[in-house]
Amino acid sequence: MPDALSRDEVAHLADLARIDLTAAELDHLAPQLSVILESVASIQGVAGADVPPTSHALPLTNVFREDVVAPCLTPEQALSGAPEAEQQRFVVPRILGDEQ
Repeated sequence: MPDALSRDEVAHLADLARIDLTAAELDHLAPQLSVILESVASIQGVAGADVPPTSHALPLTNVFREDVVAPCLTPEQALSGAPEAEQQRFVVPRILGDEQ
């Protein structure tokens, strides 16, 4: 079984995930995350080398349609109802700051 996660390790993981946790939350989450890791480790022990890794119990099939060219709107038609357009593009408010 894996070692229990320390409070400092949980704080490091929270920092990597950009989650601000209080000291009480760190103390509360450390044992819970350790239980989760122990559960995963116990499942890994059950699956033998003859069991292939899977993401779903049933096989998934992605269904694609044919890519067929069809009549569509001209840029002028598409932008005709827009509140504001510039250079054949929709003008929208900026949502990202300079940090991006």
